[in-house]
Amino acid sequence: MIRLLVAATSVSILCSFLATPVTACSVCLAGDPRFNSDGSSAGQAGDFSFYAELRGWKKSSAALPDEEEGGEATEKNESQRLDLYASWTPIDRLTLTTDLPIAFNENKEIEGGDSTTYRLDGVGDLAVMASAVLWRDREVLPETWIEGRGFLKTPTGKSKSRVKGVQDPHLERGTGSWDFGFGLAGVRRFDWGSVYTSASYRVNTKGSLSYEYGDVALANLAVEIPVGHTFGVRSLEWLTLGSELNYRWAAKDKYRGSRYASSGGNILYYGPSIRITFPWFEGWRAPSLRAGAQIPFTSAWLNDQQHEDPLWSVGVLVPF
Repeated sequence: MIRLLVAATSVSILCSFLATPVTACSVCLAGDPRFNSDGSSAGQAGDFSFYAELRGWKKSSAALPDEEEGGEATEKNESQRLDLYASWTPIDRLTLTTDLPIAFNENKEIEGGDSTTYRLDGVGDLAVMASAVLWRDREVLPETWIEGRGFLKTPTGKSKSRVKGVQDPHLERGTGSWDFGFGLAGVRRFDWGSVYTSASYRVNTKGSLSYEYGDVALANLAVEIPVGHTFGVRSLEWLTLGSELNYRWAAKDKYRGSRYASSGGNILYYGPSIRITFPWFEGWRAPSLRAGAQIPFTSAWLNDQQHEDPLWSVGVLVPF
């Protein structure tokens, strides 16, 4: 088991030096929230779960072209987003998930010695996802399985608001676009823990304010180790440690028919996490608390002028 753990860690470190990093847009954050919630979306018929996750990030880039007034303007974004996920497995092998995001956005425009701060909060775009188990090694308590996924984001959030007389697509709660995607995910469980991987592609269409976010490809590799079970320490049965690599590629955004130079590219994060199962519940359906981070290895491969700081997240899972 120790050799497998060392090997998995070594692969993660090696991959971190081979990949290419960049900034994530606020509507296409890297990572896999389905893994964050409960390790996968493969449930048993009749299962229902609720997962609330709060994430926060900071990033900076060159301002949109029409926001510059005779000089080099910079946009600094500091945002948080609360995602409310509800998942239901109506029949064996099929899980349906809805995601209702609540955005807390702040943009600071800096030009020369002057700066202006814009804030906008509210409900974002509702998204739905279907996940189907395509294959598993056995029908009951499988150790290995593969899922196929489909995704649709609807334009339900407000996307044409004005703040201090300005309409900024990077500040809006919604995009005003219908976006969709598809992907695969796989899980392999061992005595010492589990390995999870997923890959997906998202197509973003033209939205409000003549803005279109670039298409996005995501890839994730994660290891989770239940400390108490793995090391035979009953007093730590509530603790699970995780380690992830989250990769994101994005095409450049389009604004009023032109490519926005300071957008898109590649980014790789390292994501440590900790999961705490509430001790006063018994059984695998006990609620749990998860905290994690996404640390970019570098901003050197961002397109044009972009920089991203580490992201943080905290979530609570309540299964029924």
